[in-house]
Amino acid sequence: MIKAFSILWLAVFVPITLLIFPTSINPIQQLNESFSESFFKQIYGVSFDLLSEKLLSQPNEQWETTIQEYALQFAYPLRLEPMANYEFDNQLYNSIAQGETSFLFGDPMALIQRVGESDQVIYFALNESTELAVLNQAKGTLYLAAEHLRSSPKSQWDENLAEQNAQIPFQITLKTLADLSPEAKQALTATTQQAVSYINASGQVELLSYVEPGVWLHVHDDMSQATQLKLTTAISVLFFMFISSALFLWIYPLSRDLKRLVATATEFGEGVLSKRAKASKMSVVSQLSSSFNRMADNIENLIAGQRQLTNAVAHDLRTPLYRLRFALEMLEDDKTSADQKQKYTKTIHSSIEDLDHLINQNLLLSRYNRVADLSHFTTCCFSDYLLNEVEYYKLEHSQINVRFYCSPDLKEQELFVDNKGLMRAVKNLLTNASRFADSHVVVSFQTEHERYKIIVEDDGVGIPKEFAERIFEPFTQIDNKERSSNKGHGLGLAIVKQIMNWHSGDVSVTNSSFGGARFELSWPIAFTKPNQSTSHCDQKGHN
Repeated sequence: MIKAFSILWLAVFVPITLLIFPTSINPIQQLNESFSESFFKQIYGVSFDLLSEKLLSQPNEQWETTIQEYALQFAYPLRLEPMANYEFDNQLYNSIAQGETSFLFGDPMALIQRVGESDQVIYFALNESTELAVLNQAKGTLYLAAEHLRSSPKSQWDENLAEQNAQIPFQITLKTLADLSPEAKQALTATTQQAVSYINASGQVELLSYVEPGVWLHVHDDMSQATQLKLTTAISVLFFMFISSALFLWIYPLSRDLKRLVATATEFGEGVLSKRAKASKMSVVSQLSSSFNRMADNIENLIAGQRQLTNAVAHDLRTPLYRLRFALEMLEDDKTSADQKQKYTKTIHSSIEDLDHLINQNLLLSRYNRVADLSHFTTCCFSDYLLNEVEYYKLEHSQINVRFYCSPDLKEQELFVDNKGLMRAVKNLLTNASRFADSHVVVSFQTEHERYKIIVEDDGVGIPKEFAERIFEPFTQIDNKERSSNKGHGLGLAIVKQIMNWHSGDVSVTNSSFGGARFELSWPIAFTKPNQSTSHCDQKGHN
């Protein structure tokens, strides 16, 4: 379970981590950068052309003023910068030198383009940077604080700042020009009477707000990033814990049920055939467990049937073998007369035929007692074969009045069946009918409720209801407990049942209107191959 949980956990969280924490080698960030660059270049390319055209129409001395005027109309920073600022990146610098519009994927994202052949570039920010966001949030408050200081004597400024610092979670201090860092002085080059923000040498945001000439309020914003980091960390931890819990609650029952199924399968494979898989209906392996249990039931029933069949075969083989042994012993006895020897010789031949018949029947049962083999199935005019079999049966049993009916639509229809197997089933039913019928046997072939049906009826003694299911089991006979060789071995109807299983059908027996037994073979029409031709059946006489 730990291995499966680890693999699934990594599969879920690695992509999420790549989304939350972008890096230069992150493929998701690379895709984002590629699509962003393509989009922004198409949208703002015209703006660069218009600005460059405007600047190139003026003296270089006016460019800064012009850009500052236009910057007031843009929400994000627009300014002129020297090309030398980008010498740190040779590829970027060469791109700028060739006059191409270059994309900066950073904080903020920006586009830059060289102005004509000059050493100046237009810098156009596309979104709000962190330092600008902090400035926009704080400059109103800083302006009020500066105004409050100007309204009070300078001697009280330190006291006023101390009172304000006691009420806020960060510190406001006074800075003079001499106290400012190079980064702060660079930020004040554009203006000295407005609030400005800049990034210090440590990568943190600092703010300056004008109080009076040479004096500024200074704020070192080490709280916004820390708060954002805490919030991001808390959300990430809660998210990871929630998803991990959900994964565990899904993996654990799955792993538990799989282990149970493996243990059950192992015991079943070792011969404990009564073992069955147990799984909740809500489990994702419940369907697998149900399939295993059905398979186990079938295997157990099959092995039990094979064991019963083996025992029955051994019992049926023993009788003719005993007769053979006794006959051979009597033939070897010098006191046995010639007439008796002839009698025992006939007994030997009869026993051999009995053994041969039993072996053949068992081979037939073994052939059909497995999954259907479609290589035995062909498309044929089955009604013709059925008619021929009935005709042969009439010749062999002239003392029985045999009638045959075939539905008109089936006389010309080709069926996809195991022809030999199905005819074997019909022969077995007819043989059974000849043993018990008094004078009438009726065979019919028809369709009903989307199923093919072959019905064999006789006017014999019939089948008691309590035997209606049992007679299709191997070696089950009625009024023939000794299974004498002249009346069969109880395998014929078992073979019929297996043949119908091959065709996804079934066989049943009820009482006939003639007073005897009514056997019905039935299999679905859907079992037949679609788009069959019905024009190749040779028309023969049907009674």
